[in-house]
Amino acid sequence: MTRADAFFGDNHSFNETLFEKFVDFSNEYGDGYNLTVAGELRFQRLQDSIATNPQSSFKNVRYFTGYGESAFPINFFVDGRKTDRKIDMASARSFFKDMRFPPEFHRPSKPTSNEGIAEILAMHPFLSSGNVDGKVNNFMVDPTSADFTRPCVLYEDIGAKTVQGLYPNPTGVLKRNLIKNLGFQYSSLSAALGAQCDQLFPYGQL
Repeated sequence: MTRADAFFGDNHSFNETLFEKFVDFSNEYGDGYNLTVAGELRFQRLQDSIATNPQSSFKNVRYFTGYGESAFPINFFVDGRKTDRKIDMASARSFFKDMRFPPEFHRPSKPTSNEGIAEILAMHPFLSSGNVDGKVNNFMVDPTSADFTRPCVLYEDIGAKTVQGLYPNPTGVLKRNLIKNLGFQYSSLSAALGAQCDQLFPYGQL
């Protein structure tokens, strides 16, 4: 939300222009960053990416992390003593720009995870899609992509496609560790997604 698309060359440095948009939306919709702001800002960032980035892609892993990163600040950056579940802009700047806790910050008062994602999506339902043919404003829905109605496709995309693309023919210790870590990934994703997917063994079993 405060970093540019990778297409523009730097997707990791703090972007003041995008943060100012974060501030404007927080002031307009929520008197601080809350779920309403998250839904409106996520939708605006999607529209902006479609209009300016010919390689815009919002599907599979990015579909899940896009909504996850919108909810993340509300779940983890709100001072635990507050009950309104919204972030003031001084604290937001400390987290997003300085990458540090604000002074006297108290952690959340209870365990938290990905609460709020469903509410953010419901404000502006958006299907997995991306621009095609290297053109802006040319996005098409991808019916093969993972989304919240087909979470197991996300597991398949990571386990069977991404990892195998990076390590097509591993041997020895690398192969053993990939088998182990894919097992850990299966367990953690099943819990996080709330779905019981068919486990894949692209490199066999130990």
